[in-house]
Amino acid sequence: MASKKVSTLKFVGTVSLGLLTGTSYTLSALTIPSLLELPSASAAAKTFRSLASTASTHLTTLTGISGSAFLLAFVLSPRGYRHPYLVYTSLFCFGTRLAETVTPYIFGAPTASPAAQRRAARAQARRERANRRMDSSYEVLGESHSDDGASGEELDDEVNGEEVRNEVDLFLRNQLVRTAISGIGLMMAIVGIWGDGAHEIPDALYVEL
Repeated sequence: MASKKVSTLKFVGTVSLGLLTGTSYTLSALTIPSLLELPSASAAAKTFRSLASTASTHLTTLTGISGSAFLLAFVLSPRGYRHPYLVYTSLFCFGTRLAETVTPYIFGAPTASPAAQRRAARAQARRERANRRMDSSYEVLGESHSDDGASGEELDDEVNGEEVRNEVDLFLRNQLVRTAISGIGLMMAIVGIWGDGAHEIPDALYVEL
């Protein structure tokens, strides 16, 4: 009974890890780069952020399922069949969450674009104006309406093509690192399961003799 549970967990873990690897690769190679072909930066930014949020949720779910399945398979395996590759594969599964931490060491830390710096400066200026309005007189409040109109125009310029491209590039690099980590874990799982099957065949023949 325990062997069936372990086999099921190995199957679920391998399939989930395969889906995780395939999803990360598809995002980095096909889906996300096509967003840069959209006609406007605002449309690209809106689509990218929506897709990135949805993809993050699914990737986190697949990571949890695959890592937990391999770890449970190791715990439930008979003492003589607790192969270390189950633990190593589980570590690689959960290690995909560290992609955002590892990426700067591989590709270098991202630098803030001039557009992002201008956006931060405008946000700081708006906060300062809001603080001044709290203690201002009626005349200053009247002047703030013109400031609000100017800030409304600034909001239209906040979505910059260069800034969107930088966000997309960072996301792509994270997905490339995630694909590499999960791919190594997937190969380890396949080799380990193949080794388990090769080990069980001689035992079955020995029993029949």
